[in-house]
Amino acid sequence: MLLRLLYTLLLGALGGLLFAVLHSPLPWLLGALVTTVVCTFLGVRNLWIPKWFRQVGLMVIGISLGLRMTPEIWDAMTGHIGLMLIATILTVAISLGNAWIFHKVGKVDSITAILSNIPGGLSEMVTIGQSVGGNQQIISIFHSIRAVIIVLCTPFIVTWLPHHDTLQTAAAGHVLQFGQTLMILAVGAIGAWLATRCSIPAPYLLGALLLTAVISMNTSLTGNNPVLTGFLVKAAQVFIGVSIGLGFKREDIARNRRFFLFGLMHSVLLFVMVILLAVGTAYATGTEVLTMILATAPGGIAEMSLTALTIGADPLLVTAFQLFRVLFVLTLFSFGVRTWVNRQRRFKHPQETRA
Repeated sequence: MLLRLLYTLLLGALGGLLFAVLHSPLPWLLGALVTTVVCTFLGVRNLWIPKWFRQVGLMVIGISLGLRMTPEIWDAMTGHIGLMLIATILTVAISLGNAWIFHKVGKVDSITAILSNIPGGLSEMVTIGQSVGGNQQIISIFHSIRAVIIVLCTPFIVTWLPHHDTLQTAAAGHVLQFGQTLMILAVGAIGAWLATRCSIPAPYLLGALLLTAVISMNTSLTGNNPVLTGFLVKAAQVFIGVSIGLGFKREDIARNRRFFLFGLMHSVLLFVMVILLAVGTAYATGTEVLTMILATAPGGIAEMSLTALTIGADPLLVTAFQLFRVLFVLTLFSFGVRTWVNRQRRFKHPQETRA
């Protein structure tokens, strides 16, 4: 098992190094992801990484974001609640339109079509699908493809856009010393553990972020403008990239080739429509365009926030938008889906319901 782990991480790190040499945006995450997916498609065996490696990667990214939190940034985030709601509702509406197309053209049941297209997180959507009778395999394929497509494409698009030149790269800050790093990692681990106990979405990222932010803003433990050492952040990106890449199973894709193509088309269509939504919203509200693209792109909280951190956009505002969407989908939208499914079942089987 150890050899398989080292082999997988080595491939991911080599991919990250190659992308770094090619000056790719977000090289360590994208390089590890692409290398893992390519190796999987080529039939390379013995690729494996424990689930907790991704959790550690998310925790490190959460700590990095938490260290950037200031009272001014918090005020800016809370002032965008209305915009978060509008962007989330429009994104869900676009996804429901895609779901209707998939239901009609792909000949799948409506529950599977809806949960395959709503961007609320792979594990969460599969879990909801299991509870209401959706096809878990199709849901998993759609969300895996969406994550890879959007995580791969978004950094390149925001880097190529002309607005990128106007962004200011975040100040380098001072790198935490070894003792400070150990303490802040412990703080992040405690925050992640508390978040899992409270059933918070993306607990390893958000729990570490929130508790780190509290400690950083209210104590002198980290000093002014602190950052984690670059090695830790790069390793976290490799862990996350490899974990996303291993979500693809060659056998599943071969068995569900038709749904793989549908998932690919859905991801591209959703991505294009969300970018148009982000650009329109940015110009209508005076918000920075690249920040809005990353805030609305349904590619994962950690991945979009990390991209914002890298290019000089506002990573905490991006995190807030992404979190708002996930919470909306997992609470209000999920409740609506369950209510609708139960009502449909009562209409179809009234005698069973009375019994």
